Amino acid sequence: MVSQVHSENNLKILSGAESFFFKRGRIGCLLCHGFTGTPKEMFEIGEFLAKNNITVYGPRLPGHGTNITDLISKNKEDWYGEYILAYQKLKENCDEIFVAGLSMGGVLTLKFASEHTVQGVISIATPVKFKPIESLLLGILGPFFSKAALKKNKKEMIAQEKYNILCYDSYPIGPAYSLRKLIHETKKKLGKITDPILVIQGLLDAKWIIRSSRIIIEEVNSSKRKMVSLKNSPHCLTVGPEKDKVSELILQFIQENSKFV
Repeated sequence: MVSQVHSENNLKILSGAESFFFKRGRIGCLLCHGFTGTPKEMFEIGEFLAKNNITVYGPRLPGHGTNITDLISKNKEDWYGEYILAYQKLKENCDEIFVAGLSMGGVLTLKFASEHTVQGVISIATPVKFKPIESLLLGILGPFFSKAALKKNKKEMIAQEKYNILCYDSYPIGPAYSLRKLIHETKKKLGKITDPILVIQGLLDAKWIIRSSRIIIEEVNSSKRKMVSLKNSPHCLTVGPEKDKVSELILQFIQENSKFV
C-alpha cells in the first residue's frame, strides 16, 4: 500500500487523507471520493477489494485533504485531470479497469465513462442535478463570490462526526460553482455511456440526489445496468451503516463483469 506522503507542493496533507494504492491482480478499480472529502471515505472499500485480489487506487483530488484555501483555488479541470492520471496509473498495472466514485467522484466517473471504454462503471450517490434553489443561487452568485465559503448545515456536521468522515466543514463557493457546471455537462453525456453500470443509492440521502440516481439509470445506454437502493444509508454510504453491503455489491459487480474471474 502507498499512502505515506504527508506533504505536496509545501501543503500539509491531513493524516488519513492520503491517496492509497493496493497492488494486487490483473483487475483494477479506481475509487474516487466526493466534494470536500478525502480518499478515507473510500478506504474500507479499497481494503475489501484488495483482499479479493483486485488492484485498487484511491486518488486524492486537488484541493482536498489539505485546507479550504487550497480547494478554493481548484476547479473541475483540476479534478478531472487528476482522475485521468489515476486511471493511467491503474492502466500501467492492470489489464482491465472498473471505475467508481462517490458523489462528485461519481460525477467524474460518469464523465470519464462517457468519453472512454472501461470494464464497468460504479456510481455511488451521484448527483446529475442540483437542488433547484442552490443551483439558482450558485448560478447568480458563484462568479462574484468565488473566494467565499459557506459553513455546512448542522445535519451535515452531525453526520460527519457520527461516521468519522474526514472532510472540510465548509463549501467553497467558487469550486461549488465549477462542480455545478461539471454536473450539467455530465448529465448531457449520460447517453454516451454503454459499458455495464451499477448505481448504488442511499434512501436517507437528499431527495434530489435520489432522483439523480434514477435519471442516471434511465439515461445511460448500457445494456447491462443495475440500481440498488439501500434504505438505511445516508449520502456518504461508503462509511454508513450499510458500508459492508456497498463493498459486497461492488465486488459482485466486478466479478460478474470481469473477463478474469
